[in-house]
Amino acid sequence: MIEVDVIDLIEAGEALIDQGNTGQAYSKFKEALELAPEDPQLYNRLGMLEMSRGQPAKAQSHFEEACQLAPDVSRYHMRLGDSLQRLEKFEEAIQAYARSLELEPRNAPAWNNRGFANFNINRWDEALRCYDESMRSDPSYAVAWYNYGYTLQLSGRLNDSKDYYQRAIELDPDDKIAWNNLANVHYNQGSYERSIEIYKKSIALDESYVIAINNIGNALDHLHRYEESIPYHEKAIEFDPTFHYAWMAKGRALTNLDRPEEGLEFIETSLELEDQDPDYHEALAYCFVALGLFDKARQILNLGLSVDGQHVPCWVALGDVNLELNNHVQALQCYDEAVRAQDVLSRSRMRDLDWMEKGRILLDAGVMHEGFRQYSNAINVGSGSSQPYFKKAELLIKNDLIDEARETISRGLEVDPESVTGTQLLVKTMDSGEIMDNLENLISRFPESLQLKRIIGSKLVRDEPLKALELLGKEKWEDLILRVQCHRSLSENEKALAAA
Repeated sequence: MIEVDVIDLIEAGEALIDQGNTGQAYSKFKEALELAPEDPQLYNRLGMLEMSRGQPAKAQSHFEEACQLAPDVSRYHMRLGDSLQRLEKFEEAIQAYARSLELEPRNAPAWNNRGFANFNINRWDEALRCYDESMRSDPSYAVAWYNYGYTLQLSGRLNDSKDYYQRAIELDPDDKIAWNNLANVHYNQGSYERSIEIYKKSIALDESYVIAINNIGNALDHLHRYEESIPYHEKAIEFDPTFHYAWMAKGRALTNLDRPEEGLEFIETSLELEDQDPDYHEALAYCFVALGLFDKARQILNLGLSVDGQHVPCWVALGDVNLELNNHVQALQCYDEAVRAQDVLSRSRMRDLDWMEKGRILLDAGVMHEGFRQYSNAINVGSGSSQPYFKKAELLIKNDLIDEARETISRGLEVDPESVTGTQLLVKTMDSGEIMDNLENLISRFPESLQLKRIIGSKLVRDEPLKALELLGKEKWEDLILRVQCHRSLSENEKALAAA
């Protein structure tokens, strides 16, 4: 009779959980426990319920009871580990997972969760080993593929991480976070157009996913398409008014559109919401610079550096402000601090992105040879990615080192033959004759790329003005100036005046 009563109470509790009534469900399970105090399954159910209610400490107590009553059941030890991990007791969690795996060596979730506990205490190599064991135990366990990719991404192995994210998505196409992180990898590699395509797939799964929405805005910002980026930042704010990064990003975009008066309000709001992120201090400082308020810019940057004295962008910005004020010695001191801080990051993380940032700072400070050397370091660290090749080539072109640039671009295109960025840079190194000889092939590879057409058109203005007119746009002022030059070359003065 008691057994039937217990079953009835459990079923009633499960039904209440399905209805979202966890409070009454908890009462039903407690009643059942009074009738069957030695039943480990009831403690397990209570623990799971407490986890769902955000009470890991209470869950831990229930899971410990379950483990004592049934020490040979693997899943109870795993769930104990989960509660300990939620409490940030990572070493104890690892021990609980180890016990679970002694009992069930091919328990994929336990291996994965053990990996995540190691990840949280910066034992990334051990985390990767555990994720690998999880995937071996169950190759269809998408979470382990995702976590492996995420760990590779954070360690700077961007190219390797893509394959793991892709596999995670194949196994679970509805994982919006995996789509977003795959897009982040492309974003970090400088493939902003491609990242936007993938962010949109994440949003297709959840149209209110503010992180992916704002990330599209960030990618458009990097493409200097600020007018297009602002609506994405606004939409992110609409969905989550506390999303401080979106406030800052909108303000920064407005500043870059020479509308700092409008941008100021948004950046200041971001700092009201979160005053411990020096990125926001940097954005506000550049807004003040655009407004001619250099003293305020210095004050806000010093405030940002009081939050994080090793914040590279703040040191660079402070150098820029001092340069504007003709304080050349102080500017160089700031750039030195930026290089020193970036050097620590570059050597500790060994990421191509860090070496490139160090190179950019040195080049901006006029230390050319040492700056280029950092881009070579980036290539050595991230030779599987095309981005360091293209970033170095971009700077070589800027400094009229065309032959070196072409060689660097060719190496980058060997890594990523379908890169529109690489193709655009290659066009910049070509003369008009070369471009005309390869025109059909260049355009057919990326028929939708307006930027590629603009670059080709700009290179043909002098020698092939008719063809240049076909390729140049009619909206950007830079294109309009080039169109005027074309019409003048063709002695079409009336059209030149109309274009102007």
